[in-house]
Amino acid sequence: MTGTSNQPEEPLSMEEGIHVLLCNARQDVRHRYQRCQNQIRRSPSGAVLGAVAVGYFLHRLPVRAILVTQVRVLSALVPPALLLLGAAKIYEYLQRQEMDKQI
Repeated sequence: MTGTSNQPEEPLSMEEGIHVLLCNARQDVRHRYQRCQNQIRRSPSGAVLGAVAVGYFLHRLPVRAILVTQVRVLSALVPPALLLLGAAKIYEYLQRQEMDKQI
C-alpha cells in the first residue's frame, strides 16, 4: 500500500484552473521567446529584414480600424463571459455545499 486514502480528489476550483492555465501559457511564452532569441542570434540580418518588413506592413494596415473592431467584439463578448463565470462559481458553491452536507 502506498498510504493514499480512498477519498476522491476534490476537483480544481475555478481560480485554481485559471491559475494552472495561466502558468502553462506563461511557460509557453517564455519558451517561444527563448527560441526567438536563439533564431535572432543565429541570423541577425534575417531578423532585421523581417522587422523592416513587419514595420512596412503595419504602416500600410488600417491599425485603428482593426483596434476599433477588436474593442467592439470584446465589448460584445465580455457580458456573456461574465455570466458564464458567475454561473460556474454558483455551481462550484452549490457543489461544495452538497459535499459538506454529505460529510
